[in-house]
Amino acid sequence: MKWKVSLLILCFALVSLNKFSFATKYDAYKAFLQGMYSLKTRSIIETINKLEYVTELDKDAMQAHGNLAYLYLRGEKQDKALEIAQELEKLDGNNPKTTSSLAVFYMIANKPKLAKEFWEKTLKLDPENEVAIAYIASLYQFDNKLEKSLDYWTKFSQQQSDNPLSYLQLANIQEKLGLHQEALKSYDKTIKINPNIRNAFLSKAHIYESLGQVKLAIKEYKKYIANFPDDVNVLSQLGKCYYDMKNYSDAKDILFKAKKISFDDIKTNYWLAMVYEKTKQIDKAIPVFKIVVNKDQRNIAFLTRLGHYYALKQNYKQAEKYFLKALTIEPNNKNILYLASLNYIDWGKYNEAIEYLNKIIKESPDFADAYFYLGISYDKDKKFSRAEKALLQAIKLNPQHSQALNYLGYSYAQQGIKLDESKEFIAKSLGLEPKNSNFMDSLGWLYFKLENFYLAEKTFIYALSIMQTPLTYTHLGDTYLALKNYTKAWISYSLSYDSKQDKLIKNKLHFVQSQMPKEELYKLMLLRSKSNYDRLLSFKTGFRAKISSRILSKKLYLYMSYSKRENIKFDFPSLFVIGGMSVTIAGKTVKIDPEAAKNEIPQFLLDIIDQFCIIFSEDFYAHFLDVKPIEKGSNLIYSKNNSSLTINSNTALIESLSQNNIVIEILKYKVFLASKVPVEIKIFIPSSNIKVILEATKIFEIRE
Repeated sequence: MKWKVSLLILCFALVSLNKFSFATKYDAYKAFLQGMYSLKTRSIIETINKLEYVTELDKDAMQAHGNLAYLYLRGEKQDKALEIAQELEKLDGNNPKTTSSLAVFYMIANKPKLAKEFWEKTLKLDPENEVAIAYIASLYQFDNKLEKSLDYWTKFSQQQSDNPLSYLQLANIQEKLGLHQEALKSYDKTIKINPNIRNAFLSKAHIYESLGQVKLAIKEYKKYIANFPDDVNVLSQLGKCYYDMKNYSDAKDILFKAKKISFDDIKTNYWLAMVYEKTKQIDKAIPVFKIVVNKDQRNIAFLTRLGHYYALKQNYKQAEKYFLKALTIEPNNKNILYLASLNYIDWGKYNEAIEYLNKIIKESPDFADAYFYLGISYDKDKKFSRAEKALLQAIKLNPQHSQALNYLGYSYAQQGIKLDESKEFIAKSLGLEPKNSNFMDSLGWLYFKLENFYLAEKTFIYALSIMQTPLTYTHLGDTYLALKNYTKAWISYSLSYDSKQDKLIKNKLHFVQSQMPKEELYKLMLLRSKSNYDRLLSFKTGFRAKISSRILSKKLYLYMSYSKRENIKFDFPSLFVIGGMSVTIAGKTVKIDPEAAKNEIPQFLLDIIDQFCIIFSEDFYAHFLDVKPIEKGSNLIYSKNNSSLTINSNTALIESLSQNNIVIEILKYKVFLASKVPVEIKIFIPSSNIKVILEATKIFEIRE
């Protein structure tokens, strides 16, 4: 290959044979031709010998000197090659073709400074020499003298107005100089001349991204993908753009396409994990991000993020594993130690948290948050004096540390000590964050400890108006219990327990329940059940459905969406109606789309739809308020006319309901955010022996 390159160089030098002075002596000319023949037969040494003989016979043999210089370069005799080049300049140094040939020679000889001198000399002799202009532009670009390079590329593009590469080079320099609008115009000219130059699309997209014009960047990436659909890097970058636009649905679709092409591409999986993180699907983010970590196991940012994901899912052991891996690479990294210590606090391993936080404090003694979490760790480990010292230090370092102020104030109140200081700290925290429900809860708890139950009640109710939390409901229940208002205590404890199934709250709930009149309890149980339903956020899911009877057995998959306080919608496939249909229930109103499908729907399905209308109506629970239920085990069975409702007395969740010869049993619930969603339902129509089993798949929140 080296020989071929040299031959090409030699051929380039021979292009202008008729323009150079050849040996006029017969012997010299004969030796030159013999040298060319020797080169053709790859006898390099013989060629050099012949050409040296030519230059001895004729000192003005330009072509012989030129070819000999290139051959010396190839033979790594640079000094001789440079001597001959100097001779060529003396012989014909004012000829632009000679100076341009010498410029090329010096570039091959890796003498860019000399090459630039001869290109500039060429331009003095021939100001419109396009080759010289292009080379000088490139050399200035290589030296990072972009303004000078820009001048030459501008001139070159004016000369080569139909050459897309001239505009491409011009655009590259303009982009580097921050002349974004000019660069975009140059890229447009490149694309107009040759739409297949893919880099022009990408460069435009990069400029738009740098300008924060992500929509325009997406447009350019999509043009590129239309022609080159398998470019994983561009697909993942397009996915990132959709991510930046918070269009997580399109981002996921594009990144899925990239994964089909390259399953373990690190950039693709990184952004897909980010999409899952933003959409609060950490369970899906984890396996995707594991691919990222496996591809780069020494990247502490990746290891730490994966550890953080596991911590969010309360898989503290796996979180620890990745934090420790990151710490083996950087043992004193403050951020990793900090996240690892928080993981240990959540895990209940307070000694480990204390060890890590003390390491942080040793290196960063002014890190107020480290003292704050150290105080929490000591407090949880029942080392109150050390907790107090750490929290006071956090406040000393940052007098505006509202969380430390509140925590210390609440800790004093909880222990029943230093109540004046407690009030002072909590008041300061509320001064900084007056709408913080946790801080308001602390103040209420202080009033409770001071046995000012009236102020405690008012404060807890105000805190709950800001944010409803199980702890505040528990504290409010404790306040009502102290006032022996068992009904309100029962309501408060119920709201706490239904949000977070805590055994201690369950015991309190059972105690106040035993103190209440039965008739009142029965009504409150209905209201509690309704409260569980009212807390249900908007969601969507899919149900695997199995329908069976004496003569029928069908399986289908139907989609369901619930819009809080508005409607519930089912999308049915083409089982009953060609093309499928949707049924929307809003209060007691049913809308079937297409409307004509109603004539094709089986009667049993219409009956079930009517049943759901009753369940989701506003007055459903009110229908049973005057009913005395039958207690059967842990269930309360409310019956009226041809309707029956069974509620679990521990959870107030519906177990079953029946009406008009249709029985609906909820076999299983699943925790979904702050509520519970039925995920396994059995519907039975005894008169026709029809049974429907519904099993939900994934549940997704609808953000409105």
